[in-house]
This record gives sequence, structure tokens and C-alpha cells, in this order.
Amino acid sequence: MAQKTISYKVKGLSQKAEILLDRWGVPHIYGKTEEDMFFAQGFNAARDRLWQLDLWRRQGEGKLAEAFGPRFLEKDKAARLFLYRGDREKEFRSYHPRGKKILNAFTDGINAWIDLTKADPKLLPLEFKLTGVVPGYWTPSTPLIRIFGLTRNAGREDALARLVHLMGAEAVEKMHVFEPPAKLSVPEGLDLSLFDGRALEKYNLARAAITFRPEDLAAGIPSEERELYARLLSQPQSDQAENSSASMYESNNWTISGKLTSTGAPILCGDPHRAHTIPSLRYIAHLSGPGWNVIGAGEPAIPGISLGHNEKIAFAITIFSFADEEDLYVYDTNPANPEQYRYKGRWEKVKTIEETFTVKGGPPVKARLAFTRHGPVIHEDRAHNKAYALRAAYLEHEGTAVYLAGLRLNQARNWQEFLEGMYKHYCPSLNVVYADVDGNIGWFGGSLAPVRPNWNGLLPVPGNGEYEWKGFLDTKLLPCVFNPKEGFFATANQYNLPEGYKYVDVSAREWTSTHRLDRIKEVLGSGSKLTVESSMQLQLDELSLPARELAPLLSGLSSPDPEVNKALNLLRNWDFVLSQESVPAAIFELWSSYLHDTVFPLYLPAAARFLFGSGDRRILDKLLFSPDAAFLVFGPNPTAGRDAALLKSLEQAVKYLKDKLGSDMTRWTWGSLHHMKYEHALSAALSSGDSNRDVLNTVSAPKGGDGFTVNNTGYRRSDFRQTGGASYRQVMDLGDWDNSVAINTPGQSGDPKSPHYEDLFPLWAEDKYFPLSFSRKNVERVTEEIVILEPK
Repeated sequence: MAQKTISYKVKGLSQKAEILLDRWGVPHIYGKTEEDMFFAQGFNAARDRLWQLDLWRRQGEGKLAEAFGPRFLEKDKAARLFLYRGDREKEFRSYHPRGKKILNAFTDGINAWIDLTKADPKLLPLEFKLTGVVPGYWTPSTPLIRIFGLTRNAGREDALARLVHLMGAEAVEKMHVFEPPAKLSVPEGLDLSLFDGRALEKYNLARAAITFRPEDLAAGIPSEERELYARLLSQPQSDQAENSSASMYESNNWTISGKLTSTGAPILCGDPHRAHTIPSLRYIAHLSGPGWNVIGAGEPAIPGISLGHNEKIAFAITIFSFADEEDLYVYDTNPANPEQYRYKGRWEKVKTIEETFTVKGGPPVKARLAFTRHGPVIHEDRAHNKAYALRAAYLEHEGTAVYLAGLRLNQARNWQEFLEGMYKHYCPSLNVVYADVDGNIGWFGGSLAPVRPNWNGLLPVPGNGEYEWKGFLDTKLLPCVFNPKEGFFATANQYNLPEGYKYVDVSAREWTSTHRLDRIKEVLGSGSKLTVESSMQLQLDELSLPARELAPLLSGLSSPDPEVNKALNLLRNWDFVLSQESVPAAIFELWSSYLHDTVFPLYLPAAARFLFGSGDRRILDKLLFSPDAAFLVFGPNPTAGRDAALLKSLEQAVKYLKDKLGSDMTRWTWGSLHHMKYEHALSAALSSGDSNRDVLNTVSAPKGGDGFTVNNTGYRRSDFRQTGGASYRQVMDLGDWDNSVAINTPGQSGDPKSPHYEDLFPLWAEDKYFPLSFSRKNVERVTEEIVILEPK
């Protein structure tokens, strides 16, 4: 195909490096040395994602105020509470024996592109011009930022403490699924009435999305446009409440032995689910250099690949909810000196660090950050002589910057080397499935799990010395499986500790439901010969097990409303597939939503409903199949009351659909509500007739599925817009790497001027993939642009 070539002369490179960009925007990076290869990876990431990278760095390092002014100072202070302050050399070595050199090279590459933008500001993305910000330089420590990690469970501790205060421990336990089973035992001396939502304000502030105001923009922006631009540049807030019992960070992966495939070679699949943003969180790349030849997806701020394959093995990730890396400690402070807290019967002084913050438009500001022996002080309640601190494994243990330990997996050549890499893969806790070209498959549950000898980590604890970690579980004792007799192994964030596992009590207690996993196992265990194509179909599977499970409750129900009866008949005679064309799918989704609204308030005081969220689907099923006296508000006995609640919720669903989509029930398709659309931050500033508007935005694509289908398309209820799911999918063919496929969305680039800004969205919206070329021959066949980097 036609190719164009671009050349850059850059400082920091020892020899010529090549970046072959294929037609889907995937960079295939070839370096003659390891350091040149990672230099080119950083250079290319900055070339595609500079605005995203700069905000990531500023938020993580607490340097937003220097770019945007004093309004961001408190957010910066909060962020710096969560910097890793341990032995930096030990930290570098944890990720890879040459971790420091790799991080130096990667960040030098980012800085080389920044140098080019300083010499030629036309290279800067439009966001920098609107804000007047100049991108800042990276250091080798920048990718070690901790606050973007998927860890647990400080927010849940706070929420559960407040729920127990409102409802009592037994009532809260009834509304939750704890695996392994656990009790909510309130520690002696812990006053739950003091938990009012303020304890985690700094914790949440550090992690919160960045929002802009008109005054944050560049001076040259016309006043009538400033408010619009500020709103459009702001990062969208997640609909997922931090205190929800369900995690939006859900994913699927599976590995299949050649005994079950049509080719006799293993197949390995992964589709990590995260919030859908523009630009995408994921970035696909291919790294080739001495000792390296690995392709797959990572994150643009991190060197290496998080999930993909090299020449010998393939691997894919999902969150493994084994480690509870966080604990909220509450201290009694000295009324005469609030700088002291009680520990083991004595007053102990907090340690303080003075940090300096550069602030746009003003002088530098110095601030004091306080720490107890357990971690940063995140809240002080001087009226009650209390202080709150966060203890976090990722703040006191090296090697816990997210996904960086994937560098070791990138070079693993067999199961033993994979295990050695996983022993140091601390954060986040991950299910990593494995396959190799010799026909082996396996799974390892990677984690850095604190050992709590006398409590389960579900509630905050006093910081008086009675609740101390007893180190961390030896990572060689974590669960793993090699060549399972079933011929496959799959994970979907469900509770998956092997039967008889000795260290089950170390585990966290909250996992997602088994609905996606059960469907995956149903398909993989069907006995048919499995192919790359069948795994692609399974990643896109929209059969709803919750719908299939609830269907028996509809038997015998009827309504005086003929439209409700028609809806009942559609649900009873449905195949339970949440396809975008399906009418019963739309009815079911609305019905189940209203069921949550109808049933859970029977068990919750009004003040608890915000903390509780919408409720766990597993608990809803349990309450509906075993109705108790709570349902007497709807009928003369629990079963009759339950049936009335089912009909009431269905009546509400029918009314909503009729009001929203009209009286013709055949038009009530799920895809007419459920959709996905990416909008560029600047598109609304353009007139409707401006041709650039269509370039900046994707179309609105109808979607099937929901948060419980293998094709996880979780949505916000306010407008049914998909907010999370598989932004990246991979299906790896161990028999022929060039037969592997992948998809990202909406595109590889974050720059609207790039042809790869949203070119993958149509493929993703139509449930399609592109070939993930690996051999140099195939890469060259699909290359559309060659970037040559030469030493300056």
C-alpha cells in the first residue's frame, strides 16, 4: 500500500530507529538497542497522546496549579499525599532488572517529542493552545505514579461503616455478598457515628477527574466562548459511585488448550473492561529490539505491553479481587496537641513533609503534609479529637505502580519464566491467563495481599496498634493452574480461589457475580472445536443469564393491562439475547431496573440508599426467589407480594418505553435506547454546518448487551449511553501469530487531526476486529506511514 515517510532528528537516541504505522494506527517499533526501542515507544506515545499524557503527569505528581492556577492547589496537595516515597533504586529494579534504564529511555522519548513541539508549536494539539499550557517534561519517576491504580477498598470501608451505623451489621450483611463469607464486626472503640463522608475527601479529590472553568483557559479565548471550551475540555465524571459494591473495572479472559481447538494450537483471549473515554485508555503497540518482540495493548504513560504476546507466550489480564490493599485507620489525637496520636498507649507525633507548589499567576506555596506510621493523614476531625490515615500496600511496597511489572512478562519464554514475572506483578491484582507455543496453558492470580491476623478489612479500624498487618502473603503462595483437565481456564472477576486453597482468609471479600464467567464456561465447555472466530463471537456474546434466571418467575403472571400482558408474553417467549434489535431486551432492561428500585427500598432506610447504590443483582435474585415478610406491603403473603412487585415494575417499564418510544411496541428495540457515542471536546463549539464537526465526532452507534453479558456494555441509566466495557479486545492464535486479531476504540490517536483519531470506532461499533500483524513481512504489507528517528 502507499506509504509516506517522516524523519526526525532527536537527542537521546544512539542509532536509527523505525516506527512503522499500519493502516489501523498501530505502531510497530524497531530499535537496534533496548534503550532506543523504549525511547521510540515514548516518542510515539507523546506524538499520539500528548494532552492525555500531560494531564496524567500533572494530576499524578500534583502539578496542576502550575499550569492552571490556584484553584487546583488543594487537588495538588491531595495528590502528593499518595506519592511513593520509598527506595527509588529498589523500586526501579522491581519492574525489571534494567528498569531504570528502560524508564529513562521511555521518558527521554516523551521529552524528545516535547522538545520538537517547543521548536515548532504547530505540533501541539489544540488543547494546549486553548489553555495556554506548555507541556512539561517527564522524569523516570513519572510513570511510577500511584493514584491511577485499580486498588481496594478504602471507599467501601467508609461506605460500609456508614451503612452499619444506619442499619446495623446484620441488615447490611443481608444486602451484600461476601466471598468467602464474612461478618461486619465493629472494632471496639470505633465510633461509626463520626463517619460522615469527609474522611475520604482528599483521597477522592486526588483521583477525581479534572474539570475546567472559563478562567482556566488562555487569555486570548473570546469571553463568549470561554465557558463552552471549559466545559468541553473537562474530563467526564464516571457514573460509577466509588462506594458501589460492583466494580466497573470488569473484564474477561480465557485460554484454550489445543486439545479443544480446530488447529491443535492454543487460543488466548482478553478484553479488559474500563471506562470508555476519548482518547482511549488503551494503546496498542509492537516493540521489537534485542531480546524483545512483543505486541499488544498497554497504556500510553507506561513502557511495555500489559496484555498481548511475544514470540513464545501470550497473556491477558482481568482484575483479581484477592488483595485488599487499603485500610482506613482512625486515631485518637491529643486534645492538648493535635499533632500527636495515641499508639500502643503512648502519644506519637505525626511526621511532616514540607512540599512546595508552583502556582500560575502567584508565588510558590509551601504546604505541610502529615503522615502517621501507617500512611498519609487524609482527614482531621479536631472537634472530636480524631485523625484518619490511609494505609496502602502501594505506598509502602516497591514495584506497585500499575502494570509496569508487565515488562518481565514481555520477555518470558515459558511457564517458569512467566511465574517468575508474576511473583513481582504486584499491582493491580490480576488474573493473568497464559498460553505458549508448546501447547501449555495456565493461570496465575497475581497480587500483593496484606495479611490481617485479627480482622477482615471490611471496616475501618482504630490506629491504636491493635490492628497491624503481618507482612504480605508470599507471592509464591498465590493460586495458579497449569494445563487444567478441562482444557480451558477463564476468569471474569468472579470469586475464583481454588477449592481447598490454604490462604483463603487473606482474601478480600467482594467479587463480581459469576454471570459472565458462567456463560463463558457454557460456551467453551460445549464440546465443539473452538476457533479464533468462535472466540471472537464469544467476546461479543449478549446472552443474558440474569434474564434466563428470572424468566421462571413470570410463569402464571397476568395483568389487567393488555400492554403489560403483551410485554409478559414477549419476555416468556424470548431467547434472552440482548441484541440491539430485540424488543424483549429493552423491556427486560427497564423491568429489571425498576425491580431494583422496587425491591431494595423494602430493606433499606432512606438515608442508606445513596450509599447502597442500585443493589447487587445476586441479592435481588435471592430476595425474589425466596420472598419474605418485606413483600407483605404488596400482597397478603410474601409470594403474592413478590408477584405484585414483579408486575408493578413491569408496568413502570412499559409506561417508560411507551412515553419514550411511542405506542408501537415493535419500535421498542434495545438499540433505540442503548448506544455509544464519542464526542470530541471541541465539537460543540462548531456550527452544525461545519464539516469539521463530523470529523471530530463519532456517530451514535446502537449497542446490545448490558453489564452482565460477556459483551459487557454497562450504561448509565439516565440516557442509556454505554460508559464502560471492552475498549480493547484481543484473540491470539498460538499456531499463527499473524492470524491474531484485536480492536481498540475509538482510535489510536488522541489528536483529531490524525487519521487514526476515530477510525477504529466503526469497526468496534459493528463488532469487528482487525488483524494484529506480527511478522515483519506482514507488518510491511499493511504499513501506511514510516517514521524514521535518527540521532541528532
